[in-house]
Amino acid sequence: MKLANKKGEMVYYNLVEKRGKIQWVVKGIGDTVVLGRDRQKKKSRTFTQEAQAEAFLARNGFTISLY
Repeated sequence: MKLANKKGEMVYYNLVEKRGKIQWVVKGIGDTVVLGRDRQKKKSRTFTQEAQAEAFLARNGFTISLY
């Protein structure tokens, strides 16, 4: 799923299976950076719980779904 915020930043939000476990990945598109646990700038971030991933997206304003 592709999401964007009001600043024009865009991310992919996908469900994946890594090492036999389900995880949620938020990956920046283009020059968009995703903040890590200690505010480091990364291209992607992986979450083990869906609620954590959705809270992260809501905190950063990624609510607009684009198709």
